[in-house]
Amino acid sequence: MVVITLVSVFVALIVSLICTPVAKLLAVRFKIYASPNHRTVHNGSTPKLGGLSMYFAFTVGLLLYTIFTKNIQLMAGLLLGGGLVLLIGFLDDFFTIGCYRKLVGQTVAAVIAVLFGFLIDTIYLPNGVSLQLGYWSVPISVFWIISLTNAMNLLDGLDGLASGFAIVAAWFVLIGAVLYNHYEIAVTALILIAASGGFLRYNFAPAKIFMGDMGSLFLGFALACISLKAFTSPQTGSHATVLIVLFLVPLADTFIAILRRISAGQHPFSPDKKHIHHRLLSMGFSQIAAVLIIYTATLFCGLVSLIFFVADLKVAIVLLMFFLLLFLFGLVQLGCFDFFSRRKYSKELS
Repeated sequence: MVVITLVSVFVALIVSLICTPVAKLLAVRFKIYASPNHRTVHNGSTPKLGGLSMYFAFTVGLLLYTIFTKNIQLMAGLLLGGGLVLLIGFLDDFFTIGCYRKLVGQTVAAVIAVLFGFLIDTIYLPNGVSLQLGYWSVPISVFWIISLTNAMNLLDGLDGLASGFAIVAAWFVLIGAVLYNHYEIAVTALILIAASGGFLRYNFAPAKIFMGDMGSLFLGFALACISLKAFTSPQTGSHATVLIVLFLVPLADTFIAILRRISAGQHPFSPDKKHIHHRLLSMGFSQIAAVLIIYTATLFCGLVSLIFFVADLKVAIVLLMFFLLLFLFGLVQLGCFDFFSRRKYSKELS
């Protein structure tokens, strides 16, 4: 089994390293570029078919592993649902299909994943109580998958940010899967790391190729699905706190963005340049520095999430509260909540 795992991961890495330049050549050949606009930070047109190479590498690695393990259910849920969000991203990259059509497609993909077993039946709360979800199981599972899928899409704003984040987060998913004895999920996380790592070789600043919406949506979908399985104990259920803390950076960024836009009277899905990574740039950090800061923040989120596996519950809660206050302080320092003060000021003027 170890040999099969190593071969599958190695093949995924090699396929990603080989196919990403091929994807770049195809993008150049068919003039598939990401051009600078009011919400991007890159200069010049950049090929954007990288998501296709990541998905293909992940598929090859997972198929190879599945041939020997025979777990068709795991493979089918990830590849069918992942393939659908990839297609949605592809269509949006070229035709701008609109947020509501994207949401419908993502919902269908999430339902597919749920039908193949990527489901939250029970939530393990921070106070040590397990909460049976009952009829809420399906909608909450679908909501989690859609939320993280879109959060990753919004995170993809700097060279190497989304792919590097996926690699860091997937390592903690792997650790959680090992601790809960979900060996196949651990291997799947490794394959995702390999596929993302091969792409990151060409995507880190200065990026030679972008993943496009197809890549960021696929990464978010894959991480959402395997994290559900990884942090689920047969005895206590899904560890909701661990899931949220691990993905705190993209989830918080998405939540704040929605509040910011609604506060300004805009559509909650309208684009802007006020995300966490944009604010780091506005503070004078380079793209590489901003990306490394978010990598580091994600690393800390992962380490804090693992506290619940090794520490006493009361100690873990105290440490979690301290970390959340520190995280909130960082967001305030970045000016992420400045829309509250602007709204108050505008009311005073009126």
